[in-house]
Amino acid sequence: MSDSLNANEISLVEDSSGFEERVLANNQNPLTSTFNALLNIGANAVDHHNQQKYIRITNFLALNTFVGTFIYLSIALFWEKWYWFSSLAALCILSLGVIGLNALGKVNVSRIIFILSINSFVFLNALLVGPAGSVQNYFMVFVIVPLLIYDIREVGVVLFGILLPALLIYFYDFASPLFKEHNFLPEQQLLLHKIGVVIQMLLTLLGVYQLARYSKITEADLEASNAQMMLQTAELKRSNSDLEQFAYIISHDLKTPVRNISSFMNLLMNKHSAELNAEAREFVGYSHQGAKRLERLIDDVLAYCRIGTNLPRPIPVNLNDVVNTIRFEMRERLAGVNGKININKELPQVNNVHASLIYHIFQNLISNGLKFNKSDAPEININWTNSLNYYTFSIHDNGIGISQEYSTTIFQMFKRLHNETDYDGTGIGLAICKKIVEYYHGEIWFDSSEQKGTTFYFTIRKF
Repeated sequence: MSDSLNANEISLVEDSSGFEERVLANNQNPLTSTFNALLNIGANAVDHHNQQKYIRITNFLALNTFVGTFIYLSIALFWEKWYWFSSLAALCILSLGVIGLNALGKVNVSRIIFILSINSFVFLNALLVGPAGSVQNYFMVFVIVPLLIYDIREVGVVLFGILLPALLIYFYDFASPLFKEHNFLPEQQLLLHKIGVVIQMLLTLLGVYQLARYSKITEADLEASNAQMMLQTAELKRSNSDLEQFAYIISHDLKTPVRNISSFMNLLMNKHSAELNAEAREFVGYSHQGAKRLERLIDDVLAYCRIGTNLPRPIPVNLNDVVNTIRFEMRERLAGVNGKININKELPQVNNVHASLIYHIFQNLISNGLKFNKSDAPEININWTNSLNYYTFSIHDNGIGISQEYSTTIFQMFKRLHNETDYDGTGIGLAICKKIVEYYHGEIWFDSSEQKGTTFYFTIRKF
């Protein structure tokens, strides 16, 4: 992939500021702006472009249902058809309720309620008006509605939305005799039939138009998103290149003078120690320790920067072997403090990971559990649980514990909770662990209370 985008792609990224801005830029009329704002209710809270489209179409159809129903409501009031008026008023309220649910983020509930309400109330209106009014013809429109407000791949709800009006049309002939005494006069039914034909045609045409319109807008938004991703990918490649250069500078240009300082301080102590007074020897010792600490700090920063770069292919890693290797390497340290590393349950083999990175997580957490520990017999207990997509590992120690106020800051680089004189370290270890775990799409956290030990948890994705 090229590191740069062409002028059209960059222009597309810069000019694409969302559906709302484009509409407001092209339509300065306050009425049009208000209408478009109503259509956008609930859509702006959704990231997926396709879902935004269906929310806007649902709002559009709900508004049209409200307007169409309001026309009938005026006729019902003029004719004093109070049963019909009550039914229409309920449908008006429900139409606005659909938009309200979208505003609250209940987009799936709003669409189901919309389908149920328009079918149920139109069925009731058809029974009240009478057969000559042809109100039941609205069901032919409502067969199309699920295809407008749902992705065709959502087969279940689309079929439900299509079959419901079809079933109500079938049952109309059976239920209509029960409402015959409430039917309107023939001339009234004929007038409603004529009005209904116009409203049905407008509703269908406008619904299809909005679907086509929003599909085009969605396509443009996706195109802009792809261009943005290309731009971000190019920036990421440049950042990675800068990071590699930074790592090179650290490993070659910084470590060499630091090693020289450490070496010359060591030579000074070895050759001229007798000539120096106690204070001078102390200063030289501090300088030597500072240089060694700076060298360790550079190594840790370099390790942090290199996580995820220049790695070999991931392989299956047996975690029992990893922990046994750490136990062997720490055997003298463990013997010196009478410590133990226990595997409470045989650890699994984890696929698609890198042994060096997994080793670092366990080594760092186990080492910290031994370091920050005042117990006469430090003990590390390793356990794990299995879920559908993740392994969750826990490393528990009986150390000094960590206050929960550091639950997030403890994983930041150079964050130390204790003085260097009390506990050695650079303050980067947990930051490296966090970066490795997140590289494998996992999470890391801890549970602890001061003086009662700490349990670190982390997850590793199975595949």
